[in-house]
Amino acid sequence: MPAILDDVNPEQRAAITHGRGPLLVIAGAGSGKTRVITRRVAHLVDQGAAPFEIVALTFTNKAAREMRERVQRLVRAPDLWVCTFHSFAARILRRYPDLLGYTREFSIYDTEDKRQLIRRILKETGADELRPAEVALALTRKKNAMERPGQGGWRAERVSKAMAEYEARMRAANAMDFDDLLVHLRRLLDEHEEVRARLRRRARWLLVDEYQDTNTVQYEILRSLAGDERNVCATGDPDQSIYRWRGATICNILDFEEDFPGARRITLDRNYRSTGAVLAVANAVIRNNRDRFEKELRTENEEGVPVREVRAIDEGDEARRVAQAARAWIDSGRRPGDVACFYRVNAQSRTLERALAELKIPYRIIGTVEFYKRKEVKDLLAYVRVARNPSDTGAFARIFNLPPRGLGKKTRERLFAAAAERGVAPREILRDAESLVRFSRARKALTGLAELLDAIEALDPDDPRGFLEQTVGLTAYRDYLGEHTPLAEVERLENVDELVNAGAEYAAREPEGGVDGFLEENALVSDQDTLDDSLDRVTLMTVHAAKGLEFPCVAVCGLEEQLFPHALSLASEEEVAEERRLFYVAATRAKEELVLLHAERRMHQGRFLPCLPSRFLDEIPADLLAVEDHTFKDFGDEEPEFQVLEEPAFRSGDRVKHGHFGVGRVVEVRKAGGATRITVQFSTSGRRELSLAYARLERL
Repeated sequence: MPAILDDVNPEQRAAITHGRGPLLVIAGAGSGKTRVITRRVAHLVDQGAAPFEIVALTFTNKAAREMRERVQRLVRAPDLWVCTFHSFAARILRRYPDLLGYTREFSIYDTEDKRQLIRRILKETGADELRPAEVALALTRKKNAMERPGQGGWRAERVSKAMAEYEARMRAANAMDFDDLLVHLRRLLDEHEEVRARLRRRARWLLVDEYQDTNTVQYEILRSLAGDERNVCATGDPDQSIYRWRGATICNILDFEEDFPGARRITLDRNYRSTGAVLAVANAVIRNNRDRFEKELRTENEEGVPVREVRAIDEGDEARRVAQAARAWIDSGRRPGDVACFYRVNAQSRTLERALAELKIPYRIIGTVEFYKRKEVKDLLAYVRVARNPSDTGAFARIFNLPPRGLGKKTRERLFAAAAERGVAPREILRDAESLVRFSRARKALTGLAELLDAIEALDPDDPRGFLEQTVGLTAYRDYLGEHTPLAEVERLENVDELVNAGAEYAAREPEGGVDGFLEENALVSDQDTLDDSLDRVTLMTVHAAKGLEFPCVAVCGLEEQLFPHALSLASEEEVAEERRLFYVAATRAKEELVLLHAERRMHQGRFLPCLPSRFLDEIPADLLAVEDHTFKDFGDEEPEFQVLEEPAFRSGDRVKHGHFGVGRVVEVRKAGGATRITVQFSTSGRRELSLAYARLERL
């Protein structure tokens, strides 16, 4: 068993051995943050702290599992809680559901479940002009900031009504979404003093990973749990705060010492991951941000090869350069799994996939359809959800006629109407034989569905593997796929088997969790949780999804104005600063080699448009980059012909309209690097600087 303080530097040792009171650990990329957290936990136990009184919180199941395993290799701590914020909240809420008007078997709706319910609400209430994503975002912003939606205008009123209907239906379904878990835990702590006191004793020692990614509700939960003892160890890095768009606030970490007076701050700036060349580029860019703690990542690793800047002709050429780099790395002895390519938006993966396929390089895409979101998996889990929570109308609607049992849309509407009339869930109507008489021709099929659900409800909820396996058998789901799935799509049958395997694996890992724990874990899964490290393939993913990962060789694509930084981020310095942090995260994932790519032109709606190199490239001193300029190199003295949209003439003072930002007036028009930049003061969106070629402005 390794000694707790072996192999640590002085800064890490200081953080690990800190006693009582608040502690802020500013952990730079690759500085051994997980080592510090796990060894601090082990040190606390070794010094006499009860494992039952230690709670360590992080953001992904994968990170939580890794931390738990590392701690267990150091000390015996069976009662230790190492989990995600949402898992922690769900665990607490299942202990006190009645205080919030729920039952212990409440369902947890994932993003897709939430969108489906919103879509049904908009259709049924005649609010088709609203987009489900618009309402979902409004709900998240309201809950994460613990505030009511803003008033004003008919659209805001329609959104508010849709949100209210969503909340009512979720309550009726005995269901919570991700945001509800945190909001309800906050309510529980706020409104029930006895529960708050009990949880403070349970979380006497609090450790929070990735503190820069916490939102307002999480901050309030931590403040409440910390109480007067304030034994909070917050670990994070303001330079890696990249989730503002989903509610995270960098102020939580920047203001920690003000929020917890007497806090000690320790900075970990020794990087163990990357070469000196990679860190020099990352440091050069991030130091342009204001809201941060001053630090420069340093390393004792070798300087390594220079970071390369590759200037490509267009996105196709850019993708070919990535594939060629990957092939060169692999031919030099690296595994495909050592290579990753990051991009700002998912749409950029298309050309990369084609280029890698042409060179027969195996690859995988992170952030596409995850295992637990595949249709056959969600179908079977819907049966399990209804069995455990009969009020879950979303899950009930999904399995109502699946596999097909002769029940049509009209029958479902009549059943749901009858349930609404009686104030119960549709599942409860099936329990009443007299109520089914009115359904005449559909009565037999409804009775069969009732008997099927009764049989599933009778299964052992403490045995996830058996519950899933018998559900598959009772529903005859394999037969259904066998009849309706072409041989070429046998992967769906394999996914059914893998779901049962997942239940068995969960039971071995969490013997006390049962079916409810299994449902909870897969509802809270993230992109990184589905990352299979055993697959030896080049990894394609967005920079946001890459947070917390590392690869020997990394390529970052699309480093152009309007793309990275993204066009929607150019409204304010604060938003550009977050894009700069995103670049910093991308660069510091690389251990040995880093390639930064951008295109001179990029296809937009069937035409090529000129691109400006990202401002982040301008922030890197020239002597830190090895530039490869491939623009027009392969065309001899003749430039290839490109279709370029004609830029309409605009003048200062012109009144214009933008599809996203609304109506505004032109402030300035100027040439920059061969393209035209236009600054517009929008009535509701503030001042924006845009590339005229991309802006698609309409003169009014």
